[in-house]
Amino acid sequence: MNLNKIPQLSKEISYHSFNKNEFLIHQTQFDHRVKISSELYNFLQLIDNKKNIELLVKEYNKKFNGFLSTEFAYGFLYENLAKYGIIISDEIEIKPNEKPSYLKLNFVVINEKTVSKFTKYLKFLFLPKVMKSLLIVMLIALIASFYLFFNQIFYANIAKSEWLLLFFLSFIGVTLHEFGHATAAHYFGAKHSGIGGGFYLFMPVYFADVTDIWKLPKSQRIIVNLAGMYFELIYYIFLITIGFLFQNYLIIILASIYSVSILHNLNPFARSDGYWVLSDAIEKPNLMKHGAIQIKQIFKSKKSWKVIDYFLLIYGLISYSFVLFFVYFVVIKNPNSILYFPQNLTHFVKNLLVSNSKFSLAELGQLFIPMLFFYLVFGLLKSLLTKKKLLSTR
Repeated sequence: MNLNKIPQLSKEISYHSFNKNEFLIHQTQFDHRVKISSELYNFLQLIDNKKNIELLVKEYNKKFNGFLSTEFAYGFLYENLAKYGIIISDEIEIKPNEKPSYLKLNFVVINEKTVSKFTKYLKFLFLPKVMKSLLIVMLIALIASFYLFFNQIFYANIAKSEWLLLFFLSFIGVTLHEFGHATAAHYFGAKHSGIGGGFYLFMPVYFADVTDIWKLPKSQRIIVNLAGMYFELIYYIFLITIGFLFQNYLIIILASIYSVSILHNLNPFARSDGYWVLSDAIEKPNLMKHGAIQIKQIFKSKKSWKVIDYFLLIYGLISYSFVLFFVYFVVIKNPNSILYFPQNLTHFVKNLLVSNSKFSLAELGQLFIPMLFFYLVFGLLKSLLTKKKLLSTR
């Protein structure tokens, strides 16, 4: 540890206030974002590319009545910030900006230039008066369609050709979902990248890279998070309007089935829109990780715990309770779904190949549940094997 070292701040950084106690550093060259406390932000403001670490620490402690140690300052600068290119160091390799680990096999579907051509014309949809009017229409349409067609939506058998139509309509909808995120980011002055694809929980997903919204106020970040659902509901209104105009009730039913998946995005316990909304609302990125950490602290002293700590504990416990309940439901209450999964899947595939075959949304769900169970088991085994491999190499 060389305390005489003179820290060099990169010129390719910008600071953004995250909340009253935290700041966000954006390394624009490598597109890394790091959240720091206001105290550490004040410390970084003292770096002038002339003073060494020891002098910087003395100046900080004197100016802010702080208790910062030289060892902590060195670790903060060269073990935390240097790997993101915020502090310049020839000895430390800069981390590549990778997609989140939960997103598998990601790839670009629509590039940034193409997305930008649409977002500049669609941003009027986020004008307050336009949004309020459309949201009222959406609520009325959802209540009316589910009241009139509840049984057909959940229990009616739908022909294979009709399911193919649903998948086609859904494909358009999820594409519009990502355009919604990108358009909202553009409306509030944040950058957006292109639209990509990948796999989350073995399901194909789209994603729009709007990481730049971290520099926006909390209320605007929440609107961006909900913008995908907003665009999908506009699309839903369009579909049922077409259905009523041409008296095509199949379109209304398929649009309503699709709307169920739209509302599912509000789930805060999966990395869907609801998760990011809650994360922004309480200003805690990596919400699942914070919840898991808080569970580990449950048997330790709670004297310094704040309200947010108890909230994260409850969130973590509910998250794990869902997993445990799901395992209980599959293994204890419905073991046949696992035991007969190969047969059920084979039957389903054969049924798909038969002309005029029909199946309901409930039947499709019977296959999804064991698939999700096997995915979770595979993920757990992979995690255990990885940990075992790491321990054996130490």
